[in-house]
Amino acid sequence: MVSHQQKIQHLFLRAAFGETLETIHTLMTKPLPVLVDELFASSAEYKEISYLPYPINENRETKGPGGLQLVAMFIKSFGEMEDLNAEWIFKMTHTKAVLREKMTFFWHNHFATSVPWGYPLQVQNNLLRKHALGKFGEMLHAIAKDPAMIMYLNNQQNKKDHPNENFAREVMELFTLGEGHYTEKDVKEAARAFTGWSHNKLWEYEFNEKTHDYGEKEFMGKKGNFNGNDIIDQLLENKQTARYLCTKIYREFVNPKVNKDRVEILSETFFNSGYDISVLMKQLFTSDWFYEKENIGAKICSPVELIVRYKKTVGLEFKKQKTLIDLQKALGQVLFFPPNVAGWKGGNNWIDSTSLLLRLNLPTHIVKGTGINLKVKPAFEEKPEEVIVEEDGGKIKSDWSALVNTFKNIPDEKLGEALIEHFIQSGKERINRELIKNNVNNKSREHLVISLAGNIMSLPEFQLI
Repeated sequence: MVSHQQKIQHLFLRAAFGETLETIHTLMTKPLPVLVDELFASSAEYKEISYLPYPINENRETKGPGGLQLVAMFIKSFGEMEDLNAEWIFKMTHTKAVLREKMTFFWHNHFATSVPWGYPLQVQNNLLRKHALGKFGEMLHAIAKDPAMIMYLNNQQNKKDHPNENFAREVMELFTLGEGHYTEKDVKEAARAFTGWSHNKLWEYEFNEKTHDYGEKEFMGKKGNFNGNDIIDQLLENKQTARYLCTKIYREFVNPKVNKDRVEILSETFFNSGYDISVLMKQLFTSDWFYEKENIGAKICSPVELIVRYKKTVGLEFKKQKTLIDLQKALGQVLFFPPNVAGWKGGNNWIDSTSLLLRLNLPTHIVKGTGINLKVKPAFEEKPEEVIVEEDGGKIKSDWSALVNTFKNIPDEKLGEALIEHFIQSGKERINRELIKNNVNNKSREHLVISLAGNIMSLPEFQLI
């Protein structure tokens, strides 16, 4: 039987990035629908990320940057991307609008984008945050005119005489319908409709009427003088778009094994609500089946979810910001650096022999505060050799005081079970209770709680949320 505590933890692991036991205890008397309402209410107000300033000099605001400034901006951009990455991790950890941030994280993967400039990605990140719980159609129209997306999918090269099909293809294959629900002719005709959708030197959307194809197109069996907005509207009129998105959302927020009947119900709701994301997610989080045993602990947490969970639980911090980035690389997910336009596959793909070993050993490093030797997987255009991070660069620190204080009244003989109840969502019956007591530090009550919690975090079951 699934306990109420377990259900609350499940809700906060899926709709947010987990929560401390101290907070979970304050929520124990509240029914789940009330907690869901509170999650939505706390995400109504939010702040954008404004860490990176507009990079173009004031005297260039009408003409755009010159050649020298562009070179200087490019040299600075990699450091800025790391700063932006760390700023978002901080926001995920400390914001009250946790549901909005979790949904922004989901859309970041859905509309996977990577460009060698930090500022346009910050603009896109705020765009996704703004629409994260709003109407999907409005977000899709906005992302089609987003300069970072235009750069990434080369739509600035999409011109009447030389159509570029990248965006037209991905808007159907990855953003709306899914593979197999359009034809090559649809791609070609949609590409013509998006000609002239570009950006100017100030990194603003700009429609170039000289390069737009004003001729008649035939798209999805309809003929007309369609532009990009018309194509997007037709994609939204197709129920397959709701079905495709709900399948993806079910796989991410409920269970990697999709229940088609439930997805069909969610799709009807989503489509009939005019693609209202809040309506869809509220139905999902308040459904009885969301809290069924088969869906709890059914998902391998992503690297970013794991890092933020540690930050929230034990105040994980890194001596050098580079270690935060290198840890993401070693685990296989770096914010703002998706592997390709399809984003991170997730699920079992998060785990290989190297990343699993790192996940299982990470708690030991956190407990001891020792450095981490990270074998970083090479990024795009990096040398194929693995990059070894020196120990000094990988030093970390943590603060266990809140966790120790939360368990101060739990008798020693019940401490293990209480920690398991909080940190393990599924597979509790498989855990060898004697094994987790190995090498515990009995020097003090504080040492006992920390070492026992560290042992439990080192279990494979801790990776399941």
